[in-house]
Amino acid sequence: MTLEIRYFYAPISGFAYLGEPRLMEIAERAGAVVRFRPMDIAQVFKAGGTTPPAAQHPARLAYRLHDLAREAERAGLPINPRPRHWPVPPEPAARLILAAEAMGLAPHPLSFAILRAIYAEERDISDPATLRDIAAGLDLDADALLARAAEPDIADAFAACTREAIEAGVFGSPSYLVGDENFFGQDRLDALAWRLQQTANG
Repeated sequence: MTLEIRYFYAPISGFAYLGEPRLMEIAERAGAVVRFRPMDIAQVFKAGGTTPPAAQHPARLAYRLHDLAREAERAGLPINPRPRHWPVPPEPAARLILAAEAMGLAPHPLSFAILRAIYAEERDISDPATLRDIAAGLDLDADALLARAAEPDIADAFAACTREAIEAGVFGSPSYLVGDENFFGQDRLDALAWRLQQTANG
């Protein structure tokens, strides 16, 4: 049986940016499949009673910014913890990622390029022109991807990812689910790797 990780995240999430490369490494070592579930984080926050980062107490927000910078340094990733274009609506990027998957493309390269564009390149990923440039930079057919992302079934898929997240008890980004077990935050990737090993060992 193939192990499966459902990866619920917002494509504007700083901690998703920090965690995604390691998630993919862990999945590869475990022989697990990552199912990308980009979601409407505003709806997930509302359903879970979570205060959005931009509305948090200044002390908690200051800690979040420091934590992003520290974890980026540990991961060897460039970051601006307070990027110029954040927060922005995540749906255009989420739909592009889902369109890539619908077209038979591996979603990770595009997903991570979008996250990197926000946090390392100061780009506005809610702008279709930016998304076109990101896709083209990966040698993808950007026009075909954008056209596919505009189709009604991709909008439905985005809504379904959000419903699935809420039904699974997800309350923030990133969240990694193995079965019904939720590992919230990129700082729980060690626990995720351990669980995959335990599951593989029966």
